Amino acid sequence: MTMISLAFIWGAMLLLYLWLLGLAWKQGHNGKAGARRKLHPFRDPARALIERPRIYRLLLPWLEKPQAALAALHGGVCTKDRLVHWASEAFGLSLAIVLGAGLLGLAAGSPTLAALGAVVAVIVPMLRHKELKKRLDVRRRTIVLELPELLSRLLLLVNAGETVMRALERCLQRQEAAGRSHPLYAELGYALAAVKRGEPLAAALEEFGRRCAVPEAKLFATTLLVNSRRGGEMFVSALRELSRTLWERRKTVARTLGEQASSRMAFPLAAVFLIIMVLVGAPSLLMMSE
Repeated sequence: MTMISLAFIWGAMLLLYLWLLGLAWKQGHNGKAGARRKLHPFRDPARALIERPRIYRLLLPWLEKPQAALAALHGGVCTKDRLVHWASEAFGLSLAIVLGAGLLGLAAGSPTLAALGAVVAVIVPMLRHKELKKRLDVRRRTIVLELPELLSRLLLLVNAGETVMRALERCLQRQEAAGRSHPLYAELGYALAAVKRGEPLAAALEEFGRRCAVPEAKLFATTLLVNSRRGGEMFVSALRELSRTLWERRKTVARTLGEQASSRMAFPLAAVFLIIMVLVGAPSLLMMSE
């Protein structure tokens, strides 16, 4: 790539960016006064491009996996606005990298620098998707680790004579009093609020399992629903059996986390070992060469 080609491509990208920036400003200006927000220099131009019907339909197959991850992170629902917002952040960052790398390439007289920036810009959306998957994995793992604790408290309260609904409310109030936010208790709060609005307990628990998006939560909801109708000793026995199952799964998750932590330490330890070997062996080798 010659400098003339680089200048032509960068100029075309700059014109496209300025056109999208004007389009984004116009959309924000034409909106309602209460809905106006500060214009972001890269996210909003990318959003203006993605929201065009033809571009959105073209990108939609590539956004299916991020859409599924966003839905799992937000209670099983991913609206078009949330998906477009995520995509505009990723593509806006790529646009900024392309323009910045192109400008640096022109200033330094190095087309290679601009090409490297283009490669990084292509990789950025992939890294954003990987970050989204990591957030989803952390959320699921957090729910699985907390479920046995919730079930243990629920079992104690039911044994003390509380109803299932009252016991769940007490567990939620205890978490809220501690002032800690947790995805499991957030979804439990949605379910209890739905019951208070008049929805059937079965529908609320089914929605709870779906929003948590982990098999353990669905098993917890199903066990509560099936056995709460029976009541008595059979219900308590079912809760105890489920508690043993969830504690075993928590041990499995904790064991997996420990193995991952030890594998992450393998490379730093090997690097430290090599450095020590060089520090110890270098003087001996220098003396032998003399």
